[in-house]
Amino acid sequence: MRWGFEAMSKLAVIAGWAVVAAAGETTQVREDFARDPRWDGRNNVSAPAVRRMTVQDFGYSATNHAGGEPGEIGGRISRSLTPAFYARPIPPRTLNDRLRASGRLAVTQSEGGSGALIGWFNHDSRGWRTPNSLVFRIDGEANKFRVFFEYGTQTWKTGGGTTFDGDYQTTKTPLHATDGTPHTWTLEYDPDGAAGRGEIIFTLDGMAYRAPLVPGHRAEGAVFDRFGVMNVQISGSPLTLWLDDIEVEGTKATFDRNPGWEGRGNRGTLEERVVRPHHDFTWRNSAHAGGSPGEIGGIAWRAEQDRPSEACYYGARVGRLTLDDELEASGRMCLRSAAVDSGILFGWFNSGTYIGTPPRSFVGMFIEGPSEVGHYARPVWADLGKGQGVMPRGPIIHPDGKVHQWRLRFSPKAADGRGRITLTFDGELLEVDLPLEARKAGALLDRFGMVSWQRGGQFVEMYFDDLSYTAGRDWDAAGIDDDPDPEEQGLSRSGPTGYADG
Repeated sequence: MRWGFEAMSKLAVIAGWAVVAAAGETTQVREDFARDPRWDGRNNVSAPAVRRMTVQDFGYSATNHAGGEPGEIGGRISRSLTPAFYARPIPPRTLNDRLRASGRLAVTQSEGGSGALIGWFNHDSRGWRTPNSLVFRIDGEANKFRVFFEYGTQTWKTGGGTTFDGDYQTTKTPLHATDGTPHTWTLEYDPDGAAGRGEIIFTLDGMAYRAPLVPGHRAEGAVFDRFGVMNVQISGSPLTLWLDDIEVEGTKATFDRNPGWEGRGNRGTLEERVVRPHHDFTWRNSAHAGGSPGEIGGIAWRAEQDRPSEACYYGARVGRLTLDDELEASGRMCLRSAAVDSGILFGWFNSGTYIGTPPRSFVGMFIEGPSEVGHYARPVWADLGKGQGVMPRGPIIHPDGKVHQWRLRFSPKAADGRGRITLTFDGELLEVDLPLEARKAGALLDRFGMVSWQRGGQFVEMYFDDLSYTAGRDWDAAGIDDDPDPEEQGLSRSGPTGYADG
């Protein structure tokens, strides 16, 4: 059901929607998404046509690829959003415990975008990067691999290190061939290292690498109850990995016989529903964001800057709005799953200039953040020219499906007439003032909803419900004919991907 409200108004019924509006005024529109609102979308639904099959086939094997006597664990491990592991249950360990494990590994096949995790984790660890984990990661390329080591707290904070100097172009980078050569490894954690912050020490073929925990992360805590192999939980490709003679906290497994470790999702074939870079973000008859069935949401990827065809939006037509209008929106949202380097924009935007970083003419919030934190909710703006601004940080959102309440407001008369964006998220208040140059440049807004962030990266799975948002003076309740003519807005077409200043 969709409603518009204004104090002095007349009531009309258009196409089954009750509409209250006053000529010459903005209006508040309310959506409970009990039925499909038929919002406008560009490239927001493309995933159903690109399903693919993912095979997991790892566990105990009587082979000896990793060296030594016959018997080892491993096999084909595929990156996938669906968790899969083969591991030994262990007594719970935390970031206050000293940990040590060692063994041999061999990689016999890899593709670009492949990977696997080896180390301590929790039986319900989910996502990328993985909470409640302390692991090293095999990161596969075509016939080659690198090794990283990393951790995740129980509050989704992450950190770690690499086995190279950080420069992918340097000749010092140990890029290993997937030729089956056995490599020795040791993974240690010292809770007293790095002056009590906690430190990871990873050794590969006799070369040691160290990484301290980020300040405060040890106090955030983590709980590990498994040790073994787990897939990297993001869309990708397979690699073939083998491990032998693993010793964990003084207990050695030679795998001369089946150890009977626990396996979940480690054998079988599944249909992958999330494939980069195909978006699947629209109306759903679900209730992830709370309330009655009916909401908007799904999978949205960060688009590549040099591939404008990957950019997308999904939004309600709101007539014509500018930075001279009072804008207000509120609702509920949840982040069900997400990968590192992912995010979306949500707010008022222009359907002709939605391609950009950020798109020109935008007022709203930005769900994104650095990998060691997770995702922030932050106010953001972009004018019709090249001006833009975003808060450096904000409330942290975890991809745990928790429902959040938010309210967004733009006040054009605040900050001495420069304008101010106020975001209240779960009771936390953030404010950002626009510069005078932005108010002079202005913005032209004709949609309200989601816009992809164009800086390359991964995906978020988000849902929104029970929205209230400002629509313009010429808002059409039936959502039929309020598409603005770009030439009338002072814009001219600039190729097939958008518009530029006229």
